[in-house]
This record gives sequence, structure tokens and C-alpha cells, in this order.
Amino acid sequence: MTSSASPSPRLVLTALIAVQILFGINYVVSKIVVGVFPPLVWASLRIIISSSCMVAFALLSGRKHPKVGFSFFGPMVVFALLGTVINQASFLVGLKYTTSTNSAILNTLIPIFTLLIVTIRGQEPATPARIWGFVFAFTGVLVIRKVEELTLSNTTLLGDLLTILNCLSYGFFLSYSKKFLEKYDPVWTTTWLFIYGSIGLTVLALPDWMGFHWPEMTPKLWMAAVYAIFGATLATYFLNFWALAHAKSSHVALFIYLQPVVASLIAWIWFGESVTLRTVLASMLIFMGLLLGLSKKIKMGDFFLLQPFKRLRDFRSKARS
Repeated sequence: MTSSASPSPRLVLTALIAVQILFGINYVVSKIVVGVFPPLVWASLRIIISSSCMVAFALLSGRKHPKVGFSFFGPMVVFALLGTVINQASFLVGLKYTTSTNSAILNTLIPIFTLLIVTIRGQEPATPARIWGFVFAFTGVLVIRKVEELTLSNTTLLGDLLTILNCLSYGFFLSYSKKFLEKYDPVWTTTWLFIYGSIGLTVLALPDWMGFHWPEMTPKLWMAAVYAIFGATLATYFLNFWALAHAKSSHVALFIYLQPVVASLIAWIWFGESVTLRTVLASMLIFMGLLLGLSKKIKMGDFFLLQPFKRLRDFRSKARS
């Protein structure tokens, strides 16, 4: 069982931001690795290595293992399917059969699906501020991802559908796994989710493994592979699972909208790409959406666009009295 002491909101916020930064960098790094490794082979290899590292860390840390029984291992099978196997396989294979633009845009459906699921389940209330927060953030992502370049055709249909399946799968994971992750130790839950995930992904990758030949490992490829394992898998999944135990599912999903902003910053810092007015406006919409979506007190009537009218109304009321 986890400790009853809750971490500070600032610490949870830091973890969620760190996840988006690590994932944002991974968009650049993954292109290097997947350009050499078959996607499913790399997904399988990456999570096998990550599982081994997590097992070693869990044992060496001396953390008490949750009580062995169906209450722990049973739900873990479902969560591993939703959060790693279906999620990773459908994303990587979907990326192979669709355009990178389609994939980037369609993946923004994860927070939308999550909000719908937690609302339908009665898990979280759909307040006006939260709904508008998702609308602003979603709009910002569509702008920064250049939604006008989205192409829907028979040639990308399979990839598009698999990408949507990835979003739906992860949305269900964020909703249904929350109570489970609140209850059990985050190190052991991450470890077993990786173990189950490695089994599932390896089974899916068996046909590709049969014809796989190890590529020449250049220094650049080694660096990308190491980062993808330790930065984009071990660190991100652990921090995300830990944050989900201490934050609302919709909040964890909402932070995903920061990833395109991070990707744009990386393109600017590493590749010297210019920052356009479009990027600035889109980033403002995303941050505005985050503020609204995370707020408990903001009402749309208090939103800054309506403040001048509200102040004018209050001034007239005072003048009349």
C-alpha cells in the first residue's frame, strides 16, 4: 500500500511538466531510432530493457511488494494492455501507415477522450471552466500542429484508425487505473506494468523479430536509444503513473497539450527554426487552456475577456446607489 501522505501540488505539477518535456524531446529522438529499427521490434526491445531496469531497482530499493493475489495481478493485465501494449503498438504501427501530421493531430484526442470517459463515469464533474480549458488547449494544438495539413484518405485510413485506437486506449487507462495506482506502490506497479507490457509487445513483434538483423550502432544511434529507454520510457512512465495517483485523470491528460509547445522550443533551440506568430498564439491558447482546466475557482463570467464588462456593470450599480 502507498503512504497516506500526499505530495505537494507543486511536486505533482513538476512531475507532469517533466513528463511533457521528456516526451517532447522523444519526438525528435524516436525518428532516429525508428528509422533503423522496425517500430514493433524497437517497442519490444525498449520495454524489455526498461522492465529489467525496473525489476533491479525495485529489488535493490527494498520496497515492500504488494500482497500477491488476484486483486493486484488481475487488474494489472488490463492496465498493461491499455497503457502499454495497445497504446504503444497502435501508435507505432499507426504512424507507419499514416502521415506524421495526421498522427500528431489525432493524438491530441487523448485528453478529449479522457475528459469524456471520466465525465460519463461520474469520476469528475464537467465544469464550464474545465470544458473551456480543453477547448482552448485543443484549439491551440490544432493551430500549432497545422490542422489544415490534415489529410483523410483511403491510403491513411488504417493508420488514422490505429492512432485513434491508441488515444482511446490511453484515455481508458488514465480513467480506470487511477484508484489502482493510488492504492499500490508506484515502483512495483510500474515494474509489473512494464513486465506485462514487454510480454504483450514481444508477442506482437514476433513476426518482425524473425526477420530482424541488428543494425550498425553509430554513436548518434546509441545516444538516441539510451535516451529513448531511460528518458522517454523509464522516467516518463514512472512519473506519469506516480502523478496519476495524486492528480485527476483529466489533469494528467490535459498536460499532454504541452508537448507540441516543447517540440517547437526544441526545434527553435536545436535546429534554429524561427518562432512564428502562429506558434506564439497557439502556445498562448494552450497555456490559457491549462489555467482554465486546472482551476477550481475560475468561472467563465470572471474570464479576462469579460472583466471590462463586469467592472462597467459594477461601476453603474454603485453610481445608481
